Amino acid sequence: MNRDPYSTLGVSASAGQDEIRQAYRKLAKKYHPDANPGDGKAEERFKEVQEAYDILGDPEKRRRYDEAGKYGGPFFHQGGRETVFEGGFGGLDDILGGIFGGAFGGKPRPGRAVIDLAVPFAVAARGGTVETSADIPEECRVCGGTGGSGRETCTPCGGSGRVNSGHGLFSTSHACRNCGGRGYTLRDVCGVCQGSGRTASRQRVTVTVPPGVEDGSVLRVPVGGVNVQASVRVIPDRFFRREGRDIHCDVSITAPQATLGTRIMVRTLDGKVRLKIPEGTQPGTVIRIRGKGAVRHGVRGDQLVHVKVRIPVGLSPGERELWETLRKTGG
Repeated sequence: MNRDPYSTLGVSASAGQDEIRQAYRKLAKKYHPDANPGDGKAEERFKEVQEAYDILGDPEKRRRYDEAGKYGGPFFHQGGRETVFEGGFGGLDDILGGIFGGAFGGKPRPGRAVIDLAVPFAVAARGGTVETSADIPEECRVCGGTGGSGRETCTPCGGSGRVNSGHGLFSTSHACRNCGGRGYTLRDVCGVCQGSGRTASRQRVTVTVPPGVEDGSVLRVPVGGVNVQASVRVIPDRFFRREGRDIHCDVSITAPQATLGTRIMVRTLDGKVRLKIPEGTQPGTVIRIRGKGAVRHGVRGDQLVHVKVRIPVGLSPGERELWETLRKTGG
């Protein structure tokens, strides 16, 4: 991601979580690949929007991102992701490690990987599986995980891996920048892992998504001895929206249909169903379809259909005459 996440979503740094969520949904709907088939630029923009919301949609990640920005860390590109360079403040690597996991902005954390998992709306509501690719940390095959040879105690931290800065109430402890918090340095650093002792291999991962999972949830998936943490981003649906267990949608009918009643086909998570529109249905009426919502804690919610009535425009002379007759009769 080449831009600040706030700029990507078009919101200010003081925006509330609801404003951020609304901006994300609007942009995700606009640039969704299904709405822009074959448009590579729209697909790239969609990915940027998803990455920005992955940070700003999580209050804790957002707090850490904002905290990192306070210390003036410039941005640079690394592995297709934007991160913050440690510049003058020793704790930025720890801050960014908390945002992106060990694979970004620092050395991979042993036995841990973090991935973004885009989950289709229906799968999030009903449960299922999602396949994705992930960079899984593993022991460097060249150095056997040592990072190199000629281990020596780090002089700045005295082998503790931590150093203090400031004085009194403003004293802080952070990872030693010289040794990366390990407490030692290497005379001969492995050229493959650059001294970390670990490398990453691209692997296909199948994630089981429990029913009712929500945006921002974290799923833990064991992959070859590594505990992968999958940060869920639910892909917005162009028709459905969700509130807890219930699924909401809007349907539009004509004035005659609302007046006389009708039956229409309505999409649900399980396929289309025939819905009865009662005679005299008013604009804004909500019709409940039981048992067609999301599943949470073993209980399935309902689908709430919000009815909108289309008022005709551009009437022909004959149609206008009919409406005039209705008006005169009090219809």
